[in-house]
Amino acid sequence: MNADELSSRVIKNWQWCAVLLLLVLAPLNSKLAGACWLALCLSGAWSFKNGSANRSTSVFYAAKGWFFACLLALALRAVTQFYWGDSWGERHAEFRLLFGALGLLGLVHYARFTSVQVKWLGYALVLASWAGFGLMLAFGAVGAPTNQIPWGASMSLLVCVVLVRALSASTEPAAVRLFYASGVLVGVCAVLLSQARGSYGIVLWVGGVVLLHYLKNGVKWRALIGTFLIAAMATALIAQVFPQLLSVPAQRIQLAMTEISGMDSSKESSINTSVGSRLYLWTRAAEEVPDHLLMGVGREARMAAIQRWSEQANSPIVKSLGHLHNNYVEELFDQGLFGLGSFLSFLAGLFYMVRRLRKEQPMAALGTAGILFMHASSSLTNVNFAHNYYPTMLSVAVSVCLLLCMKTSGSGYAT
Repeated sequence: MNADELSSRVIKNWQWCAVLLLLVLAPLNSKLAGACWLALCLSGAWSFKNGSANRSTSVFYAAKGWFFACLLALALRAVTQFYWGDSWGERHAEFRLLFGALGLLGLVHYARFTSVQVKWLGYALVLASWAGFGLMLAFGAVGAPTNQIPWGASMSLLVCVVLVRALSASTEPAAVRLFYASGVLVGVCAVLLSQARGSYGIVLWVGGVVLLHYLKNGVKWRALIGTFLIAAMATALIAQVFPQLLSVPAQRIQLAMTEISGMDSSKESSINTSVGSRLYLWTRAAEEVPDHLLMGVGREARMAAIQRWSEQANSPIVKSLGHLHNNYVEELFDQGLFGLGSFLSFLAGLFYMVRRLRKEQPMAALGTAGILFMHASSSLTNVNFAHNYYPTMLSVAVSVCLLLCMKTSGSGYAT
């Protein structure tokens, strides 16, 4: 392909090129992440107008189920949001996920994709992992474009999608397979360097999925052990060049273990730790939940409760917090069963997608299962929905996971 032909194709597909560029840069800037999400939404809206319907695929039904789950989540959230008079100004998660799901529905329902477009979408996803990794190496966790905890959780979602792309590239050239594998590796490293301990489960997910994939495909134990030994040596070599890849997560885990082991010493000192303050907040919230089970207490009462509890425990760390550091507990405390039902709607929607995709699109189902696992687990230790970056990237990750398994119309670019 000469330069003129490449330039012609880029110009012809400038909208798709813009989406890919924004995806690559999304880990670096929250505004660019929002622009990537918006571009996917607008592309879906444009597809509704100009495409031809395709309603018979499992991908379409999965996207449809995700849309209705997001719609239900917004409806349930709106009940108590209006009941308590809480402002939507700082709470965009449900809207972002709903509009993203609507855009995805348009893309899988009407849009036509070529094999080249889907291939470059996978490449862009790997480059996004490299961008996040480079950001953490250069600036550390403080360099994250938003709070480091939801940023690390967002990167873990992208890793789940890159992983299935790497596992499904068995027919690709060795260089391409290595490129995809590098995206998984650096993506995991980016999560570890973010110091978001609640997302360290990505290591277990990647290791477990790779192990099961090898066993399912009849790989001998000797070859499997050799693969893990090579991976271990590669990790050790990289750690020699970038020692923070091991020291940072090791320090974070050691700190958590120290805080847990000291929980029985001085009550006041144990509460004034990262782990202790979380456990204290969850305990106090659980004590008051039964009194406001249906509708919760509302955002303002929750903020006041945190201040009250901090004074009772004489805890400056608790006093500095604005939420309960657990999405499940906070939704139940703030909005009661309606709020918890709203949050669980997203988990139900992702589970439905896995069930719908597992026969016809097993790799897409695996990617969605990874997103479900990381979203459910990382929400146990932080309120990621309090930061608009996270639901934006959750929407993008779900969209990219489905688009990567779209049936293509050939090797050329669509007009």
